[in-house]
Amino acid sequence: MAPLPPGAVCDPSLAVFNNASCTSVASQWTVSDFHAKDPLSVDQPNWENDACLPVLGVHCELQEYPRYVINATKPAHVQEGVNFARNHDVRLIVRGTGHDYLGRSTAPNSLSIWTHNIRGLQWQASFIPKGCSVAPAKAIKVAAGHRMFEIYEATAARGSIIVGGEDPDVGIGGYLTGGGHSPLSGQYGLAADNVLELELVTPLGDIKIANPCTNSDLFFAFRGGGGSTFGVMLSATLETYPISSLTWSHFEITQNSDTREPFWQAAAYFHSQLPRLVKSRLMGYYNISSVSPFEPSTPLILGAGVWILNTSVSAFDALLDPVLDHIEATYPVNVTRTSRYVPNFYDWWKITYPPGAVATESLLGSRLLDEKALSVPVEEIATNLAAAYPDLVFLFNLVSGPGMWDAKPAGGLGSMTPAWRRTVVELIVPVIFPPNNATARLAQASLLTNKYMAALRKWAPDTGTYLNEADVNEPDLPTAYWGHENSKRLATIKKKYDPEGVFWCGPCVGGRDWKVDEAGRVCKT
Repeated sequence: MAPLPPGAVCDPSLAVFNNASCTSVASQWTVSDFHAKDPLSVDQPNWENDACLPVLGVHCELQEYPRYVINATKPAHVQEGVNFARNHDVRLIVRGTGHDYLGRSTAPNSLSIWTHNIRGLQWQASFIPKGCSVAPAKAIKVAAGHRMFEIYEATAARGSIIVGGEDPDVGIGGYLTGGGHSPLSGQYGLAADNVLELELVTPLGDIKIANPCTNSDLFFAFRGGGGSTFGVMLSATLETYPISSLTWSHFEITQNSDTREPFWQAAAYFHSQLPRLVKSRLMGYYNISSVSPFEPSTPLILGAGVWILNTSVSAFDALLDPVLDHIEATYPVNVTRTSRYVPNFYDWWKITYPPGAVATESLLGSRLLDEKALSVPVEEIATNLAAAYPDLVFLFNLVSGPGMWDAKPAGGLGSMTPAWRRTVVELIVPVIFPPNNATARLAQASLLTNKYMAALRKWAPDTGTYLNEADVNEPDLPTAYWGHENSKRLATIKKKYDPEGVFWCGPCVGGRDWKVDEAGRVCKT
């Protein structure tokens, strides 16, 4: 395929220009499903340098996009694409849904393998990985083109669930290769901990099975080493679990003073209690932002949704209420809370977590906070939070716990940073900027790396980041992404299977072995 970007219908100089079509594309621009079904478009247009936004009268810079796209529907299509790119020194990328915060799903003047239409979900009532002598497990084999909502729906029909992503539109390929945190990770570990077997195409164009007993080095690399690096995932066989009940609470802590310092103290106390709460398998998501988004002068609010699987409301409240009661009694803040029992996790998830809006001009950074970081005095936690706050929003993923810390998957742990095994909470810092404004983008990127993330690195110097939500400008990128020993092992595996650099992207294993020159060519450093 040689597709045009969807915004091309807004460019009067192109034959596809059409006012009505431009209006239609613009109306769908923030919908992730729209981008997932398009062969070129990605969720974050800044990674395409805003080259063809759906604005009437736009001039599209088509060279910023992949030149050709292979609409892969079967393994042979992937093999042919990999072999062509290798034999002709063509820049190659892999794209599933385009839900990627690091810009790996697109590249100028490249060949793209689009895996969205490699389909198939196969229930495995008694699965044993090839070549292994292990007890069988209930599992589902998932082809590379599927998204979370499809997998959840298929497993729920059998009373089961996978360890999958919170957003229903996340694709399976990039999610698993980054490690994959989940609303269930505190109970069952990362998604990569629950992979039983992979089918993949290597940089040499060979189809291989990877599991604990066959091609175990590739099995290690694909579970956390990042996408677009070691080959193309065709399918993953994932262990399933019975659907759980849960008790869930929504609470808010709102600033009720003229200054922010008391709020940061209240938020800090909450964080000081997280190690104990997470040991009791509390999971969830929460954020800190201004009461009126994009108006930094308004009061701050911490809004949270948290849960524990298979527990009663009374037991849940006995754990959380003392923390919120202390905050309400001690600090000048307002606290509201509700809690309720939910009999079916899947039914609750599909109502509570719809797809998030996309197409914001943004960059992310993240840091894993462990018990050591959260055991310093409350005043120090408050100072650290305030120092890293970007006057926009903090996003917190409370996706750890005993299931994460004690995970012992067959074949050993994957290649994500070992810091996950002592993490309490992941803190994400986003920055935003206007479209088509390189000066503002560079300024925000610098603030992200050199101010906000620097404050978090100082607070938790011995942890790391979540690969799929990382700052692409991390100063010590390999160690932050994978840890020192894992990054060395991944580099060895990369050289073994891809010595010619068929797969390359900047924030990837081996990314610093190459650079893009002024003509746009990828050259050895």
